Amino acid sequence: MSNIFSDLRNNHERVQRILLFVATGIFVVLMLPKEGKFKYEYQKGRPWGHADLVAPFDFAIEKPNEELEVEIAQITENSKVYLERNDELRIEALSTFKSKFITDFKPDSSNKRSLKRLNERLFDGEAVLKSIYENGVIRNSDELDAISKDKLVYILDGNTATETSLSQFISVQQAYSKIEKELETKNAQDKELLVKTLSEVLVQNVFYDKETTERFLSDDLNSVSSTRGMIPKGLMVISRGDMVDNENFLVLESLRKEYQGKLGSSKSYYLILLGQCIMVAIVLLMFYIFLVKYRSDLAQNNWKVTFLLVLILGAIATSSIVQRIDGVNLYLVPFCLLPVIVRSFFDSRIALFAHIVTLIIVGFEAPNGFEFMFLELIAGIIAIFSLLSLQNRSQLFVSMLVVFVTYCASYFSIAVMQEGDVKNIDLTMFFWFAGSVGLTLLAYPFIYLFEKLFGFLSEVTLLELNNTNHKLLRQMASEAPGTFQHSLQVASLAETAIYEIGGNALLVRTGALYHDIGKLYAPMYYIENQVTGVNPHDDLSFDESAKIIINHVIKGIELAKKNNLPEQLIDFIRTHHGTSTVQYFYRSYLNNFPEGELDKDFFRYPGPKPFTKEMAVLMMADSVEAASRSLSEYTNESVGNLVDKIINHQFNEGQFDSANITLRDITEIRVIFKKKLMNIYHVRMEYPT
Repeated sequence: MSNIFSDLRNNHERVQRILLFVATGIFVVLMLPKEGKFKYEYQKGRPWGHADLVAPFDFAIEKPNEELEVEIAQITENSKVYLERNDELRIEALSTFKSKFITDFKPDSSNKRSLKRLNERLFDGEAVLKSIYENGVIRNSDELDAISKDKLVYILDGNTATETSLSQFISVQQAYSKIEKELETKNAQDKELLVKTLSEVLVQNVFYDKETTERFLSDDLNSVSSTRGMIPKGLMVISRGDMVDNENFLVLESLRKEYQGKLGSSKSYYLILLGQCIMVAIVLLMFYIFLVKYRSDLAQNNWKVTFLLVLILGAIATSSIVQRIDGVNLYLVPFCLLPVIVRSFFDSRIALFAHIVTLIIVGFEAPNGFEFMFLELIAGIIAIFSLLSLQNRSQLFVSMLVVFVTYCASYFSIAVMQEGDVKNIDLTMFFWFAGSVGLTLLAYPFIYLFEKLFGFLSEVTLLELNNTNHKLLRQMASEAPGTFQHSLQVASLAETAIYEIGGNALLVRTGALYHDIGKLYAPMYYIENQVTGVNPHDDLSFDESAKIIINHVIKGIELAKKNNLPEQLIDFIRTHHGTSTVQYFYRSYLNNFPEGELDKDFFRYPGPKPFTKEMAVLMMADSVEAASRSLSEYTNESVGNLVDKIINHQFNEGQFDSANITLRDITEIRVIFKKKLMNIYHVRMEYPT
């Protein structure tokens, strides 16, 4: 038992990685739909490549969505419109008119002519009202405005519904016009009073019955069948070699849905779960082996592995949620976002493999898995290739435009092969592609977020730090101009070398610009900043001078942390001298004190040694550039000997032992440095005699 705990303790990082992959696999399996997977793959417009398929059970043929939508649209368009007529309002309007008109007319009860005129006017007014209310005065509504006036409607009068035309009813405006027209022959005084009284008592008594209309429409829509016919068990569904045309495709889709539904709700649930566990385990194991074989440095970094697994899990979770939302297409999910983000921090190979792993898992459950894999894989590859270096905002927009065109062209090619007719292409797919590409533009904020969460360094941030207007670089140019010029030359040397041998040129250039910022604490103690001819080291002992020179590494680290420089750049400050010694002061000490007992480590930089190719190149470039300034004459021979001497010394000291750099790389670097220095100091190449 103690041996087991000891092994776990000694291999705790590997155990953590395994647990990370296991936890990711569990979450992925939990998110996958627990339904059977139809074992046949097929495409519309292609021959059936499997054995003869016989119906394993009775199943209904589902109507295509287009056909259902047409039926629903027809039912909705031809649905019955119900109106309600309230006769009590008509009776109340007549009664109110009579009492109000008598009051306003003020007849003289002793004058028979006055009473006769009153009765005549009452008769006229009641006749007009009865004429108006013969069919009814309708209240306008948005629903009624949307239908034709000639449309037949049903008027509810109690429990009786009578069919009539909507044009039979009049509006309030039409009623007012009718009052004016009917009374135009009356004398002015009586007409004015009649119009005024009738207008005041006129009310609408016919209304749109929304509740009844919607109830009958709902009943009609519920009666629409989603199927058309049945396929009995044992009947031949399709034979080998038959073309999967529209009708066969419809039958196969119906069988697939019924098949998966039956499996998902049966005792096969646990077998489906087991199959999903094995499938996910194989895919994640493949990803782990890839990291171990081709990026062992990344595979041993649990923080970076966590980042990759979080991205993969996030993409799978998003697709799982979207597939459960009705009316939302899976192609809206921005799958290209994953390779774009991964490419911002790692190389294209990891971005592509992470993308493939995600698509394999999602594609296994996606409708038309082959089509899905083809479209998303091509789009992801284009996104990676078009963003080999994400260095400005416009580059992402141009890349996404190219991805959108790729989506459209790929889908068009598949649709034409399947449908055989351009008219049958589903144009809404292009809108889903546009939405996916638009969401992929979220890469910029996500890159910034992951930089802060995981401590990574993107090319966008490196470009910002490369700007010589950065406050640290401006300070160096002002207070230590010699060091600033030295850093620029080192950056040029290192960038050229890394570009040729392979590596992150932008990273090494940025590291070179900041590697000597520690000299800002005492710039005059460094020879490149001494312009007055006075050397402060003349008043110090050799060990004191060595301590000041070595201290620029420690001070540089402190200054970098104070200014929130990324840890990856601080590593360049730590390692640019490795564990080498301050040769000038160490040799001077030995020459002046041959019997001295001072430990050599007192003159040694704290290290560590460079542990990446970029750091090793920076060390070489820094030493070569600094030493080249001390040459008395610049010839091909002197420059070549200087470069060889410095790099040989560093190699023999084992300064490159921890870096992934080869002898071939070092040989190529020598040649590059010699050419660059000759150009800097204007040394002419020797011509053969």
